[in-house]
Amino acid sequence: MSKTINLGVYRRLDDGDLGLDEAEFLKMGLALHHKRKSALEEVFADQEVLQVSDWGETKDEKSHEFVQLLLGIVGPALINYAIVPGLKFVGEKLAEKLIDESVSESVKWIISRLRPKQEAKEILDFQIQLPDGTRVLVDPPDRNATITIQFQEGKVETIKYDTLKN
Repeated sequence: MSKTINLGVYRRLDDGDLGLDEAEFLKMGLALHHKRKSALEEVFADQEVLQVSDWGETKDEKSHEFVQLLLGIVGPALINYAIVPGLKFVGEKLAEKLIDESVSESVKWIISRLRPKQEAKEILDFQIQLPDGTRVLVDPPDRNATITIQFQEGKVETIKYDTLKN
């Protein structure tokens, strides 16, 4: 794999403040962990362009609020993806910083595939760390509905995507 992207994904935290006893709390946390695992497996199964080289604790039988995956970019820069709000912003900002086209296209593909998983409440927020250290953070629509890009030199760009057309 030529370039590696680090993807961090939070599970839903719907198990908080429900007045559950410890056993119920742990059971619900594990169910939410498995829901995220299924969503990530569905997104990244049999991909020719982005391949998971390390699932981290995604497939663990113990609940984790946050998991990290390592994704290798192994295919061409041209990737097909659905347009979701905020992708134009991400593409423009990454292009301004001269981020490699295959990395930029991969980031947009990841966002286009994980945003519906957020809407379906299968995952919470996620963050993508690029090879140069730049991080893209995507909050779900039922929370802040923002995309934040933290560039490696310290500049931060944020947009509220729920009001955008693309």
